[in-house]
Parts: sequence; structure tokens; C-alpha cells
Amino acid sequence: MPEVDGLVLGFPEAITSAEMRIIDRNSAAWGVTSLQLMEAAGRSVAEEVARRLGGAQGRRVAVFAGAGGNAGDGITAARYLASWGARVTIYMLSRPEELRGDTLHQFRAVEAMDLSVELRQVRDEADVPERVEADAIVDALLGIGVRGRVRAVYARAIEAINRSDALRVAVDVPSGLDPDTGEPLGPVVRAHVTVTFHKPKRGLLAERAREYVGELVVANIGVPPEAEIYVGPGDVEVRVRPRPWTAHKGSSGRVLVVGGSDTFTGAPALAAMAALRVGADLAVVAAPGRAADIVASHSPELIAIKLPGDVLEPDHVEALRPHLERADAVALGMGLGLARETREAVHRLLELARREGKRVVVDADGLKHLAGRLDLLGPNVVLTPHAGEFKILFGAELPGPERPMERLRVAAEQARRHGNPVVLLKGPVDVITDGRRARLNKTGAP
Repeated sequence: MPEVDGLVLGFPEAITSAEMRIIDRNSAAWGVTSLQLMEAAGRSVAEEVARRLGGAQGRRVAVFAGAGGNAGDGITAARYLASWGARVTIYMLSRPEELRGDTLHQFRAVEAMDLSVELRQVRDEADVPERVEADAIVDALLGIGVRGRVRAVYARAIEAINRSDALRVAVDVPSGLDPDTGEPLGPVVRAHVTVTFHKPKRGLLAERAREYVGELVVANIGVPPEAEIYVGPGDVEVRVRPRPWTAHKGSSGRVLVVGGSDTFTGAPALAAMAALRVGADLAVVAAPGRAADIVASHSPELIAIKLPGDVLEPDHVEALRPHLERADAVALGMGLGLARETREAVHRLLELARREGKRVVVDADGLKHLAGRLDLLGPNVVLTPHAGEFKILFGAELPGPERPMERLRVAAEQARRHGNPVVLLKGPVDVITDGRRARLNKTGAP
């Protein structure tokens, strides 16, 4: 991924399993389907096996496949190797009815290849061969989909793979290895070669993972750069998850919204409703006077705290302390107005939030109150200015919206100079940066 003046655009060179899932989903949004990526991944594994064997013709290849996308990659590799003349045996540790989506699609193809591919169903530990006679073994059991300790039939299959003298090639991540930490989760395939896709997973680079990873090969599978650079549906799907059935009120987060004034009454209610919409359990709105009344009447889902007076004042900060302490995040600024006493109150609230270790999103009038007090910024602060607010806050001119990369450079420079807050610069192409990394969000993008 390219760098812009030392700024990483997209994800870093070593990624987490969650980031890879984001990239997969965003690729589909940009027109590169998961089936296309699986096809490229499977072929890259097959090519690596054939290259190391000096060709596939007449070679014996065993593929151990689980149930998820990693299995689909391995099954795809099996099809390619068989088409190049290898004698392929697939040990399936899942039943066909357990397969889904692209993996099922790839399985149906090899299922019909009854002359060139032998399918062996592994129902229990007794079906795992004591010794695998092959020139190469492809490990497609778990990959980044591993969850918890490896047990039962999967553990037995990993042990059988490790006993073989064959070339052992792991698909994406050696089965049994935590892809994010490199920690063994029970028995782990000791690969001679690991073919990982798009970028190395963080766990593969850990010192303790070396004995399992072997030689690391990073295969380019045709992921569009936009899948990393632009925020897309994958970012939402990975981070905003369905609530478990054991969830209760408060387990998914409490947001405190501080905003509103006698003149501007609707903005804090909209912010609080948005917090509920994206998954927060509780949205508490602290607003002065008439603004609190508007919030209370807006929706029964909102909890309104009425502050005396017409605007936010320094004396309100101590009253807000217990609510801030209970909150998981704070949204500050929308509709506050520009009264002098409100400026001091904003500063005190940010100081309190920093002491309490709370994440704070500052928007609208809150940004204007921060001008001249950039010492209050830091990694716990998220700023959401448009171009005009950006100039007021930082005193820096921005290029026009048709030049997003130049706007990115300016935003990143200001973030680096002022404690690395997250700056979400709004425009036709939004810029999101903390001065070290950056993403873009394109209006009308998939």
C-alpha cells in the first residue's frame, strides 16, 4: 500500500484477521467477488506447490480441508493441481451439507472430478490416516478462521500432517496458529512453506511462529487498492456486530452527548439517535434548558439531563462528572452555540474526559471552542470538521475538495503536530487520519 509523506494509506503491511475480513468484504463492494479472490488464492497455492515439486505431472498431493473459506482455497488448489496432472486426494473434515457459499461452489467442482480427484470423508479421528503418503500436503484446515483451542479430529489431522515427510504447504496461516498473535492454540501444522494472501497476517511474523510458518510467501490475489483506501461495508460489518442473546442493557455501550443551547435544539437529539442506530445501548443527552425539553420529547429512547440556563456553562461540568464517568464515549459540541462561558465549559469537559480516559468526538461548535486550545487534543479525541471549521480550528488553508490527496496531507500534518487526534475531514471525499495512518470515504461509494 502506498505511503503519502510517511503516512500509511489503508492498512499496515502486516494486518489482523479482522482487517483481512474487511478487505475481502470491501473488495466485493468494489466489484471483485469473494469467489474471484478464492480462485486467485487457490491458484497461487497450487502454483507454489507445483514449482517446489518441479511440476505437478504425476505427483501425489494430499489436501486437508476444513469447512470455511480456508478449505475453499485448498479445494481450489486441488482442482488446479489435478488439472496439471497431479494425483490429488482431498481429506474432507466437514460434510458437504456443512459447506457454504464459495467453498461449497468449489467443492461441487472437485466432487464431479471423480477420475482425477479422490475424496475421502473424515468423520472422526479413526478416519485420519496414520501416515500420509504424498509428495506434498496442503493444509487448508483452519486458516484465520481458527476459534479457541484445536481439538478432536482437527488436532489428529494436524499431527498426521506433521508426521509426513512430504512438502507441507499451509494455506494463509498454519492450522492451529493464532493469526493475530502467533500463539499456538494446541497442535500446529509445521509448514515448510506458508502461502498467505494479500499481506502477511501479524501472527506469522511473531518470533514464536517461525517454527510453524517456515518460508513465508505473500501471494497477490488481485485485491483492488480501493478496498483498503476507502471505508466500505466491510468496516461496518466487522465492527458493528449482532448482539449476542446474552446481551443486556449497557453491555453494548453508553454514550454521553453534550450539546444544544436555547437557539439550537435538534442537533444533540440527532447525534444521540445515531449512536443508538449504530449499536449503543444507552444514549444520554445533557443539554441546557429548552434543548433538553426538545430532546426529551423527541424520543422515549433518549435519556435527557436538563442543565439550568440557556447555554452550557463551566458550573455544569461538575454535575456532568458522574455521567461522563459511566459513559464509554462522549460526543461534544453539536448546537452548543458560541457563548464565552460555553468555551470554558468545553475546555473543562475535555480536561475531565482526558483524566478519565474517555474517547471524545468533537463536532460543530465544539470545534470552534477548541481553537487556541490545541493542547487539549490527543489520541483520545476525534475531530469532525468541514473545511471552514478546519481553518478555524487549525488556522490552515485546505486545497479544494477535488484534490483529496492534498487535503489528506494537510490534515495529517495538523494531526501530527497536535497530539495525533483522529481528524475526520468532511467533504465529497472524506479524509480520516491520525497523522500516521489514513483512510478515505467517498460519497456514493459502494
